[in-house]
Amino acid sequence: MASQARGLQNFISDLRNAKSKEEETRRVDKELANIRKKFTPSGNKVGEDGNNTSLSSYQRKKYVWKLVYIHVLGYDVDFGHPEVLTLVRSPKYTEKHVGYTALSLLLRGDDPMINSVVSTIRKDLTLQGSGKNGGPAADSAQSLALCSIANISGLELIQTLHGEVQHVLVSKDSTPNVKKKAALCLLRLVRTSPNLLAGREFAPHVAQLLQDRHLGVLTSAMGLLNGLASQHTSEYESLIPYVVHILGMLVLKRACARDYLYYRTPSPWLQIKLLKFLQLYPQAISPPSDNGSNDSAANKACVSQLTSVVSKILTETDVSDSINKSNADHAILFEAVSLIVVWGSAGPVQLRDGAMKLLGKFISVREPNIRYLGLMTMAKLAQLDGSAESIKKHQATVLVSLKDADISVRRRALDLLFVMCDTDNAERIVDELVAHLVLADAGIREEMVLKIAILAEKYATDLRWYVDTILKLISISGDHVSDAIWHRVVQIVTNHPQGDLQAYAAATLLVGASPRRCHETAVRIAAYVLGEFGFLIAERPGMSGEEQFRILHQHWATSDQQTRAILISTYAKLANLYEECRPLVAPVFARCKNSVDIEIQQRSAEYSFMREAFSPEAVEDLLREMPPFEDRRQSALEQRLKEKEGDDSAAVMKATRPSPAQKLRAAESAAAARAAEEAAMTEENESSSIVEEEEKQEESNERDQIPTVGIPKE
Repeated sequence: MASQARGLQNFISDLRNAKSKEEETRRVDKELANIRKKFTPSGNKVGEDGNNTSLSSYQRKKYVWKLVYIHVLGYDVDFGHPEVLTLVRSPKYTEKHVGYTALSLLLRGDDPMINSVVSTIRKDLTLQGSGKNGGPAADSAQSLALCSIANISGLELIQTLHGEVQHVLVSKDSTPNVKKKAALCLLRLVRTSPNLLAGREFAPHVAQLLQDRHLGVLTSAMGLLNGLASQHTSEYESLIPYVVHILGMLVLKRACARDYLYYRTPSPWLQIKLLKFLQLYPQAISPPSDNGSNDSAANKACVSQLTSVVSKILTETDVSDSINKSNADHAILFEAVSLIVVWGSAGPVQLRDGAMKLLGKFISVREPNIRYLGLMTMAKLAQLDGSAESIKKHQATVLVSLKDADISVRRRALDLLFVMCDTDNAERIVDELVAHLVLADAGIREEMVLKIAILAEKYATDLRWYVDTILKLISISGDHVSDAIWHRVVQIVTNHPQGDLQAYAAATLLVGASPRRCHETAVRIAAYVLGEFGFLIAERPGMSGEEQFRILHQHWATSDQQTRAILISTYAKLANLYEECRPLVAPVFARCKNSVDIEIQQRSAEYSFMREAFSPEAVEDLLREMPPFEDRRQSALEQRLKEKEGDDSAAVMKATRPSPAQKLRAAESAAAARAAEEAAMTEENESSSIVEEEEKQEESNERDQIPTVGIPKE
């Protein structure tokens, strides 16, 4: 064979020895020209498909292999299809093998020439008998045809041949090797055309496949079943008993052929697929209604067997000296834990406790992969009701993982800390995260800042602690504090006039902005809050309106255009409230009227002419503090977290559920809004009553003043 392929080997060697891309391209172009010349028929040597009949089998295979290799290198190959079809139709296996390989790579599903090969593929799919006189055996031809169908996967090809693929899959005459390839081929077709199969009609055929004793067939059939069930879940629910039975045979009885034992673990890939299928049906663990029927007894037996299987996986999985065995066992274990998570509160309590205890052991091992998976799975398990207390026992271990050398482990530890946080331990966890933020590298800082901000808002029983936490974030890692975070602080301070939060925020931010070297985010938030609520602290020593202007204006020279625009609005409000600030603000507005930045120029001009154009009362109304912001169902921070981690993330699910502190604040805000509305209505009613009384009095006075005119008698 080596001597026959010498031309191909020489061509490959020439390409590998090319010293530049240009030299390789010249060699490929030369070879393509030679192959095109060889494939061009002369005289009457033209076949039915336009192929050159004068080529020998060796030449045709050699040139087609060269085309395949050129295509794999990334060059366009737009000829040679007739010769490929000739090889596909050949009765010899060696030629058919080359033809189908080239067909899978060179032809696409929308290629017009695909119609000319459909009949040959159908013929090979239905081929019977063993190979004779060098011809291919039935299973070899069928396997080649199935691989090509899966690789080409055109819509027209799928509609034409999917019936034959199904027939080969369920046929009793098909060998295990062909059934495996047929299952995988059908899975590829279903992914391309999701509505290809009717689930209720095809489910009995899958049930027949699940009773096959060949583990290879079962593994391929489960891959197909998972693909089908993920698209049409309810139509394959009847197959749960078959799946549980197979799982019980592998886990409880360890019934497995020797070829499928992987480091003494029975077919771990099949076990994982079985567990993934069961995760689609969380209701499978629910106790069935006891009506005395045979179905009820069978359901109870199925649930009992499933519980026993999961329990054995939890109790018998341990860290092994062999990395390969340990990886296989832990892959099964984590799928079992994911199944327990899917069951939720309907699952047995002892299984949840066992899973938690086992995961607590795994997050403390040295192997980073196991620790990573343990942290990720524990974050999912922490979402279940009643698991909070058992999760808190591992808080110290998780904090240690936050300092791990592997950044992926640190991310999972951060996720778990985020999920396990509640009202009781929120301050400690947030303080630990803020302290660790000083040492954290840039790759994780932005995520840490976002999650700290969400936790501080979510579990703050005193919003003053929330304001202090955000200021710490700005001082430690101000570059990673996004606009959404400080905007959220402004919203919360504005929307909670109860208590002394607004005055506390104004005083704290004024002190925070006092140093000349201050992060620009702190300047922005201080400028906005002081412009709105600075009057609440103006009577305090060292916090007068003039002092507020001086502290803010010292950052003018180092601020960007966005910060200067906020400062200008704040200066306008300070000048409106304090007479002593007006001489200080006027020169700033005068200089900024000629600014190259349109926003700064416009604000300065409008604020300067405002007092000339409007009455003092109108200016007061225009520069009054902003009304409360609208409370949205989802904050900008939660939306940002959702964009970064996806809807299925444990952290996103945690963030979207309101905490008791948030519910209490919402109730207080609603009560305050109702009280304000009632007060406004009362005031309006009183004013309207006064107006009515005045109108009645005026009418009475008018009647008293009307003179009486007498009419003389005739």
